[in-house]
Amino acid sequence: MGNSIGRSILMGLVAVLALASGSASAQDAAVERGKYLVTVGICQGCHMQNLAGGRRTGGNISANITPDRETGIGAWTDEQVIEAIRNGKRPDGSRVRPSMGVYWYHDLSDTDVRAIVAYLRIVPPVRAQHERSPEAGALPVLRPRIDRVADVPPSDKVAYGHYLVTAVAHCMVCHTPRGQGEPDLSRIGAGGNTNNVRGGGVAISANLTPGNPSGIAKWTDDQVKQAITKGVRPDGSKLIPVMDFELYQHFTSEDLDAIVVYLRSLKPVPTP
Repeated sequence: MGNSIGRSILMGLVAVLALASGSASAQDAAVERGKYLVTVGICQGCHMQNLAGGRRTGGNISANITPDRETGIGAWTDEQVIEAIRNGKRPDGSRVRPSMGVYWYHDLSDTDVRAIVAYLRIVPPVRAQHERSPEAGALPVLRPRIDRVADVPPSDKVAYGHYLVTAVAHCMVCHTPRGQGEPDLSRIGAGGNTNNVRGGGVAISANLTPGNPSGIAKWTDDQVKQAITKGVRPDGSKLIPVMDFELYQHFTSEDLDAIVVYLRSLKPVPTP
């Protein structure tokens, strides 16, 4: 009897340890995925390399999104962070300001947005208080509030490429014509927007659709990938550094494949 009880206790301990190990492995995988998404999602482009914010973009100052409890998001619940990312609402009810791509982050899957939160929880906290600028003019249109978003299977390259280009890397913030408060999705990928260039000047976003005879339609897949990750055209000339090539270079080869497949599938829109 005693040996049976001992064996039962031992088996129970083994099961508990296995469960704990599995949970730790799942958490590590979520953090790693979150780090990847924060990188190729170019969060550092606005929130700075340490994610402590302070960069002025379009009249607004990027927020501190490190886990500091007083000046960052350390006191926010996971659900409050997700609400800010996908639905554009801060815990106090105020709107998240541009240039945050809430319109596109709206479609981040539950798995991915929770992975992002998991990663943000473990970055070093930085005490950095930034004054919020007064709201100027009309804020961009918010899409209907969402609570659940299913994963997009990577095996469906067109759908997954669309997911990466829109919800994750939000390339279409620049490469889709801006309508009245929200992008003109009937012309997704057609470009034509003016964007400020670091160091001065403006650039006009390219038409990525097959309707642009001078665009990527005639480039090879590898040439498109080189433009995305290195900022270099097929002729060797450099793209204007509005795109965050140094962050996009971290895309996996599989994700780059999906992005190219999706771009090839865009509806042709003629360049004016």
